[in-house]
Amino acid sequence: MARKRADTGELELQTQLLQYRASLFDPETQLPTLAAVLDEVRRMLNEQSGIQVLILQIEQEQSLESTVGWERYDSLLRFVAEYLKESLVGSRGVSSILCQERVRGDRFLVFLPDRRHAAHLMELLATPLEVRGKEPDEVCTIALRIGQGDIRVRPTVRIERCIYDGILQAERDFDRRREEQDLGRLRELHAVLRDRNVTSLFQPIFRLPQRTVVGFEALSRGPKGTYLEPAENLLGFAERSGMLGELEALCVEKALSNAHRLPLGSTVFLNLSYRGLEYVEGEKDGLAQMVRQAGWSPRECVLEITEHTYSEDPERITQRVLNLRQQGFRVAIDDMGTGYSSLNTLAELRPDYIKLDHMLVRGVATEPIKRNLVSAITGFARTSQALVIAEGVERQEEVTALLDLGIFLLQGYYFGRPAPV
Repeated sequence: MARKRADTGELELQTQLLQYRASLFDPETQLPTLAAVLDEVRRMLNEQSGIQVLILQIEQEQSLESTVGWERYDSLLRFVAEYLKESLVGSRGVSSILCQERVRGDRFLVFLPDRRHAAHLMELLATPLEVRGKEPDEVCTIALRIGQGDIRVRPTVRIERCIYDGILQAERDFDRRREEQDLGRLRELHAVLRDRNVTSLFQPIFRLPQRTVVGFEALSRGPKGTYLEPAENLLGFAERSGMLGELEALCVEKALSNAHRLPLGSTVFLNLSYRGLEYVEGEKDGLAQMVRQAGWSPRECVLEITEHTYSEDPERITQRVLNLRQQGFRVAIDDMGTGYSSLNTLAELRPDYIKLDHMLVRGVATEPIKRNLVSAITGFARTSQALVIAEGVERQEEVTALLDLGIFLLQGYYFGRPAPV
């Protein structure tokens, strides 16, 4: 019995040690957390009497993890971690410490001996990083936000508090820099709205096996070469600034104008968020009037909404959708499979199309869980007389798997990238 208790105690101790280690090292980046390097920082501070701390975080207007998926986001964090390691190693023996704020977090901390080395690293990181994917032309550009703090030894203050005070100073600098950047970007956004400076791109939706185009999704970009060029930055910043409705109305107007150069008989898929829809229906003359003024018929347009949009005000959105339906519009539920969309949403809105999100499509050929989920959605769509469109199709194996599951409407880089008409 005593031996059994000893074995149990040893097992509990091993479990506690593993849990403790798990709290000190991030499993994805293999970097230590702040708690794990505090002793090193303390020693460095004793030797230097004063050091610099930088806070680094991937810049993102909208949740990048929800946009690209957690697997892709983890790979971006690993890339940043490796880039920082290489940059610090290349500093010719300069004493530095790199860590993450916490396990599974997305903030990095770098402790450096003086302002000169901190300025050198900040200058290096001022250029956006290019992350290359598996495909030759798959490139993702990410920028890092930075905050700088000064850590000084003060005889009357405990050294750990000196360290945390310096980190707090870096956090305040991080927020200050963001506010300064936002002021400049706000001026850029006002100029975009004033000059109507958005570009409309169209991505084809194919029907297989005939390989006929059944429609085009209209997408928008900001001024070329600026921070606001990518859609996630343009729309994300507009939402954060309270101007999303006005911007989306402009994007729809420009898309409808440019869509006249699409092949005759084309169907245009238009994206509107809850705020965009409310703005168009409330501040403008309504979506139907906007479409007719541009020379289109509501029957030639499909309104794409997400369950995230629907969840903001389900009753109001349902009524809006029913009214638009009566005017001739068709409706698509976008981003199905991201965690937002639910069968309840589908039952309430009874969409004409269900668009599978690219995160669900990626891996459908090899991951049984995703395949089963796609199969369940497809079955529901059949019973509700909705058509399923798979977004983000990039590989032949995905095409094969989707066709096997009875999905014949496909959209993605494999068939065509978003492009001007």
